Amino acid sequence: MIDLTELEHDTISELINIGVGRAAASLSEMVEQPVELTVPRITFVEHFSDTDLAKAPTEVVSAVSQSFDGPFKGEAMLVFPEERSLELVRSLLKVDVPLNTLTDLEQEALMEVGNIILNACLGSISNVLGEPINCSMPSFRKRESRSLLDVDDSAASDAKKPLLMILHVQFMLRHNDIDGYVLFVMDLDSIQLLRELVRRFLADSFG
Repeated sequence: MIDLTELEHDTISELINIGVGRAAASLSEMVEQPVELTVPRITFVEHFSDTDLAKAPTEVVSAVSQSFDGPFKGEAMLVFPEERSLELVRSLLKVDVPLNTLTDLEQEALMEVGNIILNACLGSISNVLGEPINCSMPSFRKRESRSLLDVDDSAASDAKKPLLMILHVQFMLRHNDIDGYVLFVMDLDSIQLLRELVRRFLADSFG
């Protein structure tokens, strides 16, 4: 079970929001228009079926994924329903073409956006907690949401079953607002290690 105190949850949320703020500044510079990002909520769930994405299991989603390791390890993903990802690409690239013709541009643009956001979030956690986190090169996938995670936890021990930290991310652009998700997929051991680092940080800060 994931049993964070309110202070621990708020601290993790603040670390993520610092990273998201930096990502917004980078995206604004990249596309030469204001881009605001907010993370109104962070939730921890034990099963993908408990996420909003699982409510439409056959909906096609676009995802940028990076694996990471350090004191804790896992996979970070930026996920959009397909139509919303195309809207984001069209808004960021300032191109006025039908959504169904954007597929060639979509992957490259989303990979860049995902790289900026995921690295900013992980970098913020790494910098504040004082622990190095290494990230892989991003990869792109498009599939039904029920097949989003390449994991089979049926035979895994409780400590190794994948758990999810879900960030609901809102992109506020000049012409429209677009919602997406960032998923951190970690096993219980890694979640507990993250929690211990947060506790250490809080003790050093307020001790």
